[in-house]
Amino acid sequence: MAQTADWQVPDALAAAIAANPNALLVVTSLGSIGVSSLEIACRAFGMAGLETRVTIATVHTGAIHETARQLGISYQTAREAIAGAMKRAGVNRLPALVSRLSAICFGVMPEDGDEGTLLANIWAITPRQAALGALVADGLSRAEAAAALGISESVAKKEIDRLYQTLGVESAAALARVLAETNAMQWVIRATGGSMGFIESRREPLRFALRPDGTRIAWSDYGPASGQPMLVVHSSMTTRFVSRRLLHALHARGFRPIAIDRPGFGLSDPIAGLVAGAHDPFAEAVADVGIVARQARIARFDVVSRGAAHHVLALGRLRPDLVGQVVIVNPDPDSQSDARRHGPLGAVKEAYIRRPALVRLMARLLASQLTGGKPYRLVPRTLEGSPPDEAAIAEPDILEDYVRSLRPFATGRIEGYVNEQMAHATMGRPPPLPDTHRWHLLVGAHDTLYDPDFVLAYWRETLPDAGWTKVANGGRMMAMSHAGLVADALAEMRAATEKM
Repeated sequence: MAQTADWQVPDALAAAIAANPNALLVVTSLGSIGVSSLEIACRAFGMAGLETRVTIATVHTGAIHETARQLGISYQTAREAIAGAMKRAGVNRLPALVSRLSAICFGVMPEDGDEGTLLANIWAITPRQAALGALVADGLSRAEAAAALGISESVAKKEIDRLYQTLGVESAAALARVLAETNAMQWVIRATGGSMGFIESRREPLRFALRPDGTRIAWSDYGPASGQPMLVVHSSMTTRFVSRRLLHALHARGFRPIAIDRPGFGLSDPIAGLVAGAHDPFAEAVADVGIVARQARIARFDVVSRGAAHHVLALGRLRPDLVGQVVIVNPDPDSQSDARRHGPLGAVKEAYIRRPALVRLMARLLASQLTGGKPYRLVPRTLEGSPPDEAAIAEPDILEDYVRSLRPFATGRIEGYVNEQMAHATMGRPPPLPDTHRWHLLVGAHDTLYDPDFVLAYWRETLPDAGWTKVANGGRMMAMSHAGLVADALAEMRAATEKM
């Protein structure tokens, strides 16, 4: 019961908890998808009103004919609306649309999932039926699913018919929803160990943009629309979630924070065809910023980066037209250049340098250790030796926000982290970037991962025109513990620019 004190729950539920302090409270989901959550998912893809209504009804009915009947529209109108929705979501079959929207409602989509095994265990069906179900739910036709498994189409039809009967569904779209719900509950349990608070969906204004190849970019626009657009860049293991303290500080100074999951992080798809260690992931992520800027009709962003300095550097080189004022908090050098190895994170850094191929193995190990209540114990341990960070992570909201930003990593979304860490372990010093007068570095004096003096020397050489501040009472968590300082640095540079 003590854990519920920090939960963000509806007022009625909070009152019930307070009135019954000795009761056992169980808050759970039985796999049902509410209309409001589907509306949010449809809105994330920019669907029009009719497209949203038809899509929501089709998710629930599993068939376009029934949707048309319930909404009192023609079958042709319903089909056209679904076609438009599929185009916006980047899919070409109705089951794939239902599967994608249903999974988004639960907020987690791991990189690798064994849907077939999960279905077989829960529904007591054969492995072949489970495999066929997973393929059909992913948008393949029966013929394509049969070819993928090396069986005849007639055998596949019989197996799928038996699967429909067992699951009580009548269409591939309905099957997709059952599969998405089943997987979502498994993913949430795996990532939280069954202990999870309630985060109001409106606090995470999720949006999606599509790359030219149809793959997905996840981004969040925290508004307000009248604010100065600025990009919050996440660190190497976290995702687009912006901490409450930083969000409030930026809003108070008139900014409109926007955060993007880089390729392979959070809900953003990896970039197809790229091999880890054989490309520059920081530069590859720049194109996504341009796509989001076009979709949001933003000509230029100011930037606050929590680490991830090499991505911001690539952004400044490749798309200087998109970059206004920049504040980088604790910019990270390449791993080979810095000799500091302190604590658990230092040991991981050393392992990556010695054998870059270990990055993927270590990433999976790290993800497995971030389930349930483990992050609440492990994260503070990684910050031991830094008094400002130890004090910061003892604050419940800072710890909760940081752990929340790690949740997608815990569900298996590790591809982006693997790509960037392999690049860090193998890259050399970047050449200087001129004309960075509107850039500022904030470096904590108590950094457990990098030597602050070395970091300043490294980046003053790389960004010779940038300003810098060594924060005496700052550490790795400065973007949260010193949110006002970070927001002030950006606001002051913007004010100076506007006076020029």
